[in-house]
Amino acid sequence: MLGPDIQFVKRINYDGSSEIYIPASSFKGALRSSASRISESYGFRSCGEVRPERIREKHEKIGGLCDICKLFGYPGSALPSPLILSDLLPVNHVETIALTRVKIDDRSMRAAEGALFLIEHVPPGCEFAGIVELTSTSKEKIALLLLSLAELRLGRMGRGGLIDLRIEDASELEAVVKDTLWLNLLNELRRWLWSDLP
Repeated sequence: MLGPDIQFVKRINYDGSSEIYIPASSFKGALRSSASRISESYGFRSCGEVRPERIREKHEKIGGLCDICKLFGYPGSALPSPLILSDLLPVNHVETIALTRVKIDDRSMRAAEGALFLIEHVPPGCEFAGIVELTSTSKEKIALLLLSLAELRLGRMGRGGLIDLRIEDASELEAVVKDTLWLNLLNELRRWLWSDLP
């Protein structure tokens, strides 16, 4: 389920119709940010860098690859990320809504003269589906992924969009975490977080 300000892309089909989707890269970026926010609280190392040119430098300073980059990969790495995501496609037909925005001048922090613009948004309550695969069954990587998913639904995706998510097919994942404390978190992630609110 998504709210306004979620970044999406419009794809034009062969018949001239269009459909929207959320690129895997946008979802992975939001998930990586979530992982970075919670990493230290749960004993994971994070280089704390998002700029590609600084990531390698930071790894040298901290004495090796951080846990976030081991899971999500980083630009220029010879090793592929063990985390593979698909684009998120709408479950049902989604109509976008157009909102009028005003550009704010960075210097004066006031509305820029003649700077009204329209931007399309996905309305609240839209549902998208995709696939998240982890090619490594390391319990540490699984734990970091589950914590990142849980954090993402308490945070933001995009500039101000709220997101809720749930895991649907987790039988293989459950077999790996069945005798760990992460099973409780997996079970929580199998339900919508916000579905029972009035």
